[in-house]
Amino acid sequence: MHEGLSRGARCLFVGTPEDYDHLRTDLELLGICSRKAIARNALTFATPEEIYLERGGFDSNRTLARYDDRIDQALADGFVGLRTTAELHTLPDDIEWRKIVHYEAQVNEHFARRPISGLCRYPTSLVPPDRVRDVLRTHPIAVLRGDGCDNPFYERPELVLSDDSRTRLDWQFRQLRVQHRARLHLEGTRVSAVAAAAELAAELHQLRSTLAKPKPD
Repeated sequence: MHEGLSRGARCLFVGTPEDYDHLRTDLELLGICSRKAIARNALTFATPEEIYLERGGFDSNRTLARYDDRIDQALADGFVGLRTTAELHTLPDDIEWRKIVHYEAQVNEHFARRPISGLCRYPTSLVPPDRVRDVLRTHPIAVLRGDGCDNPFYERPELVLSDDSRTRLDWQFRQLRVQHRARLHLEGTRVSAVAAAAELAAELHQLRSTLAKPKPD
């Protein structure tokens, strides 16, 4: 949110009023006047029900369309795009969870060419391990204890949406080969760097020896 406000984006915080108040306090500590940001509609708030639920149920297509409308409105109002973050506060049943996974699998490609950046907050104290795996499958970057990590467990949307175990296994094998080639490349780069450093050290030693020789009168 701080980065988005600093760069001219509209920021949408989806959560509880209490969490929103905490965000405003944190922004003040970072030098952002939240009151002014709210006054110019740069910092906005919505409840999960307003964004994700309609008549008590979740619909991925309606949610995607709702975010598209908010991006369009942000651009029309002179902002460079939309930054958003939302947190899961209640654990849905299995049917609703499958809808959420289906939605998360579509988000990256649906918004690939749109000026939006989103942070999904899934508290591990609420979400059980098997569902955390679903979260990892649908997010290319994971923020763990403040560190942004490229996620090797991210799967392409068609893979997440398919129950084809053969396709998933082929993808896992391909990921293993990619990581193996990356490790070999890194090791080769290290060897080359060590060799280059050794060669440079030898040249410096030779140069010092030359400079240290007494010059003839």
